[in-house]
Amino acid sequence: MQRGDGWQGTMIAMRENGPQTPVPVQPEPHRRGGVRRRAAAIAAAAAFLLAACSAGSGNGTGNGSGSGDGTGSPGADATVRIGLAAVPANLDFTTTGGAAIFQALAGNVYEGLVELDSDGQVQPLLATDWTVSEDGLRYTFTLREGITFHDGATFTAENVKFSLERLGEWSANTPGNLAAIESVEVASPTEATVVLSEPDAHLLYWLAGPLGAMFDPDSVSALATDANGTGPYTFGSYTNAVRMVLERNEEYWGEPAQVASVVLTYFADSSAAANALRTGGVDALFQAEAYDQIASLESSEDFVVTTGSTPGLVMMALNANRDALADPRVRQAIIHAIDKEAVLAAATSGYGTVLGGPTVPTDPFYVAEEPYPFDPEAARALLAEAGAEGLTLTFTVPNRPYAQTAAQVVQSDLAKVGVTARLEIQEFPAVWVERTMGLQDFDMSVVLHVEPRSLTNYGNPDYYWSHDNPNTRDAFGRARASLDDDAYVAAMREAVTSIVDDAASVWLYNPPNIVVTRAGVEGLPVNYTGVGIDLGNLSVAAAG
Repeated sequence: MQRGDGWQGTMIAMRENGPQTPVPVQPEPHRRGGVRRRAAAIAAAAAFLLAACSAGSGNGTGNGSGSGDGTGSPGADATVRIGLAAVPANLDFTTTGGAAIFQALAGNVYEGLVELDSDGQVQPLLATDWTVSEDGLRYTFTLREGITFHDGATFTAENVKFSLERLGEWSANTPGNLAAIESVEVASPTEATVVLSEPDAHLLYWLAGPLGAMFDPDSVSALATDANGTGPYTFGSYTNAVRMVLERNEEYWGEPAQVASVVLTYFADSSAAANALRTGGVDALFQAEAYDQIASLESSEDFVVTTGSTPGLVMMALNANRDALADPRVRQAIIHAIDKEAVLAAATSGYGTVLGGPTVPTDPFYVAEEPYPFDPEAARALLAEAGAEGLTLTFTVPNRPYAQTAAQVVQSDLAKVGVTARLEIQEFPAVWVERTMGLQDFDMSVVLHVEPRSLTNYGNPDYYWSHDNPNTRDAFGRARASLDDDAYVAAMREAVTSIVDDAASVWLYNPPNIVVTRAGVEGLPVNYTGVGIDLGNLSVAAAG
């Protein structure tokens, strides 16, 4: 298999075996991510887991080293509290942007036919296997039997048809990534065939994310306030911008969660999150942003710190629909003017990787070169050549610590080449998602895109950063239609070159996934795939 994430090679192997031969896509297809979730029958045969400090402590659920009722017994009765930064606006990721919703719910409450494992490889989930026709237009999935939604409704191929044919009603989280789906044919309760209008090499990858979530038709009217899936946790409650409670699904089809509940606690301030961890308000931080405290936490025997990979990309969108930024020379000048190493040092204390384009090191088509190195003189020359000296731009910045810190460095650097960046701080996600992302009312903006393969949005001229280049769209089209790894990677690299040559954005850095846990709390993923935060492996070890 030639690609690091493996999904394309798996798909090609299935095509070579022909449409009628099920292919074993995983040695143990009944185990999720290679480490958990045995099918219920196998488990039975074997005889058988924001605010500030007070936001995580006053919920009456105990802590990760004790039971939900505070009795101190570890294990299956435990509640684990996890500190996070990004806040869900509501529970409906079909109509509401922002990754925080599906970070919490995808894979934990909602599940899809397939999923991404910790290495980014596509693995079976609600489907046990699948075959692909020789022309790449028909994907036939065999479904697990005996699966029910949390409300008791049975999961069948009809749910696959309903969920995937409903993508046209989505208004958030890029449903166009699965636009090739024409229909879903139901052959039996356990067999569904996804029919495409054209080959799409990305199909399995996108089905492994929130777009592939399976829904019960009777539940979609309440998606914003309730969540009904098939996953190892049921939705308990959500207090806006404070906490979300997930509870173990005792009727789960696979291996049950090893803890009774998980409380996701949201912090607007990274230092408050770290303080909550130190004082027992939370038991873990996922994607910790208190970078100045990481070394101290690592040196303590009370905590375990891991650093993994993410598909995330902190970038500055440049709105090419604005007259001031329509000239690519102006956009090139802005990139030349920014000291990305200084941005990384200020925003993350140096944790992460400076980027020169819209790819990250875990992408098989990653390009490491920096085409627009820090060069204020080159920036001034380009601005003069474009007749854009004395430029003033509105810089909308979400009220997230990393974004505000990065924006201050950018503002200072731009001022040195004669560009005035007027900072406009916006509440995130509510205001930023509506005005900057939705209405495209901005000149420049900086934000962390945590979703995988966000570069594919450069193929959509209507996406908020307004990149409109036929060469980019053509390259993405050839990548989707490719039937082998080499052709896919080559076409994706062509798309990257087109995007970079156009100076479509300023790509700042790829943040790491820093996870800090209280000693004894185990099972949070080291790497983050950009989909849901897999909580199914969480466990609490006995003290001593």
